[in-house]
Amino acid sequence: MRTLPHGTWPSPVTAASLAQGQAGLDEVRLDGPDTYWLEARPWEAGRVALVRHDGRTGERQDAVAAPWSVRSRVHEYGGGAYAVRDGLVVFSTFADGRLRRTRFSQPDTDPEPITPEAAVRYGGLVLTGDAVFAVREDHRGGGEPVNELVRLSPQGPNADLGQVLVTGPDFVSRPAVSADGTQVAWVQWDHPNMPWDSTTLLRATVTDAGLADVRVVAGGEGISVVQPQFGPDGTLWFVSDESGYWNLHRDAEASPSPVHALDADVAAPQWVLGMSDYAVVDEGRVLIRFWREGTARLAVLDPRDGTLVDLDRPESGFDQLVTDGSEVALRTASAREHPRVIRGVLTADGALDATVLATASESAPDPAHLSTPQAWTWTNSAGLDVHGFAYPPANADVSAPAGELPPLLVLVHGGPTSHSEPVYKAQTQYWTSRGFLVLDVNHGGGTAYGRDYRERLTGQWGVVDIDDVVCGVRSLADAGRIDRDRVAIRGGSAGGYTVLRALTSSTVFAAGASYFGISDLAALLVDDHKFESRYTTTLVGPWPQAEQTYRERSPVHHIADLHGELLLLQGADDLVVPVAQAQLMADAMRDAGKDVELVVYEGEGHGFRQASTIIDSLERELAFYLRVFEG
Repeated sequence: MRTLPHGTWPSPVTAASLAQGQAGLDEVRLDGPDTYWLEARPWEAGRVALVRHDGRTGERQDAVAAPWSVRSRVHEYGGGAYAVRDGLVVFSTFADGRLRRTRFSQPDTDPEPITPEAAVRYGGLVLTGDAVFAVREDHRGGGEPVNELVRLSPQGPNADLGQVLVTGPDFVSRPAVSADGTQVAWVQWDHPNMPWDSTTLLRATVTDAGLADVRVVAGGEGISVVQPQFGPDGTLWFVSDESGYWNLHRDAEASPSPVHALDADVAAPQWVLGMSDYAVVDEGRVLIRFWREGTARLAVLDPRDGTLVDLDRPESGFDQLVTDGSEVALRTASAREHPRVIRGVLTADGALDATVLATASESAPDPAHLSTPQAWTWTNSAGLDVHGFAYPPANADVSAPAGELPPLLVLVHGGPTSHSEPVYKAQTQYWTSRGFLVLDVNHGGGTAYGRDYRERLTGQWGVVDIDDVVCGVRSLADAGRIDRDRVAIRGGSAGGYTVLRALTSSTVFAAGASYFGISDLAALLVDDHKFESRYTTTLVGPWPQAEQTYRERSPVHHIADLHGELLLLQGADDLVVPVAQAQLMADAMRDAGKDVELVVYEGEGHGFRQASTIIDSLERELAFYLRVFEG
């Protein structure tokens, strides 16, 4: 075994290995014996492929051939980009936003457009026997786009771009449609709310003319209702955080009521359309995912008596739970394996008998170089507990000199209303196998810990998150686990803002890498897209009343206080955090006589998807940290 300083260890986890052959799995769907899912492929210039597993033969093939990329841009984050029923697939194409249809049984036929060219986008697709229900985002009028619930013909041509069913609210969710097609339910909300703030669930009868008998089911001020779906018997199910946690409810013949009281969240924040965090398998059982201390658990809930049976699965991440009433499929993740798509049945005794249909990579991680996450909880300046996961250095071929402590890399998730789970992430192993200790922070304002934890960031963005990460660094230093002089921080989007804010308001970081981070909160009000255009009202304060607060918390106005070195990485085509945000920061630093490295990647948006970009950004970031730490 070689002895080398922490951070310089040679590792088989290369930047190229992260970009070549590791797909992002998403949007699992069932169609009879067949299973579909999306694969984001960096090696195909970031194309999102739709894959089908044939339940009869076991064969796996692309259901939509290249160059088509199955992706929606509704709310910019998309979701619900395709729907399938009886072999018919309707999907959104990323290049032009049009809907197209295809059948897997006709592989040599080009997908047929079913909507005309127009400045509209579709997402949250649901396909019934004779209709496609979708969220339509209309950009034709200029100014703020209009979001509506529409119905289209799967045959086309849909010259009217869809029959409008719901209009008026600022936002609508992916609809739920009953099995017989006679009932529809949806969630709606208005500025300045986000879907985890205040939403309303409605349901209605579907008619040829549109909707009838529209009524409010649940929700309201201070209540977040998400993910409605109809069970096999026509009961409407949904998730509400009225209790302080996102718990399962149902709307049967009586008034809506909770199914089970659980001091845990069973849903994730609805950043995209088409999320599915539970599956109504039959009238007697519901497959759910919930979090305990930040780690996901899979369980079967029996609403008849309220019993909850933990399936005690070895994985630590579960989502995309779907069912056809007899079988279930989902995406799973664990600390030591690539994410997978599995499908199977719930047995009579409550176990899940499932088969692996796909993995994110054909090559398994080398267990000799894997770091296992450790739950790490610390106290912030307000005396409140903050949660995260520590990943110690791990490399079977190298050890550090006796007595040398590792450098620390703090990871800050995006959102900021999001969370990190203790599951395998190749990028985390990229750092730990080189001798870094990684702290993956779930700062206040994140999810999976209930509404109170989520609301710690209300009016306090740029304050609470900074204090939480700084206190997290100190907790590890005080425990003797890290070299407090070699500490770096990285994050993307909202996490990138935390990086910039941490460097300009604290002195604990020697270096920071901001991926498409926010430098000027006020400028974001002008440049931001509709979905998040009022987000800062909750996180910072109303504009212009809180103008001074926006300035105080914008890193670009505090360059003189910047401590440590900064690397800025940005996509040229980013419409969520435009390139102007990174350019403002870089220009201000240069005007102040400070060194900064800004790299803008052409053809990249909000989140890097191309192999060449992933490789270059990671290798550049590693070299940056080593240069700073050396001196």
